[in-house]
Amino acid sequence: MVPSSSAMQVELLERTDAYVVATWRRIMLLVWSGQATVAGVERSRALFRQWAERQPGGAAFLVVVPRQSTGPPDEATRAAMQRAASAPGGYLKGIATLIEAEGFIAASVRALMMRLQARGTQGPPPNIFRTPAEVAAWAAALLQDREVTPEQLAEAIHVAREG
Repeated sequence: MVPSSSAMQVELLERTDAYVVATWRRIMLLVWSGQATVAGVERSRALFRQWAERQPGGAAFLVVVPRQSTGPPDEATRAAMQRAASAPGGYLKGIATLIEAEGFIAASVRALMMRLQARGTQGPPPNIFRTPAEVAAWAAALLQDREVTPEQLAEAIHVAREG
């Protein structure tokens, strides 16, 4: 376990070349730095379960896809994503994906993610967002936490990404 940031109380759970898993408030962040992988999805799923079971009232899971261009996930990674999205347990309050890129490609990726997350999942419905402000509004309502603000969420993502 990596120490948390004192300013934001972001706890870094795992960092690799491909992703960072961190927690902030009752939100787990999976921040990709490149292409999504089966290992990253499965590892974040395991970390989420251990952490979220201890959160009063449950927790949310946020996947952050970077601005730089990444291709669609391969078949094995898509299958891992579907397994993660349908994880049982009352502790999983919601799942969201923040696609940081803009334009036509980003819109296409958001549409693909909606199809991937919606197909055959038994968990919470998918939520695909364009901005930290949209995610913060969703998470604040879902978790009934007024301290989840766009600025604080953006800072938590930055702290997770930069360490």
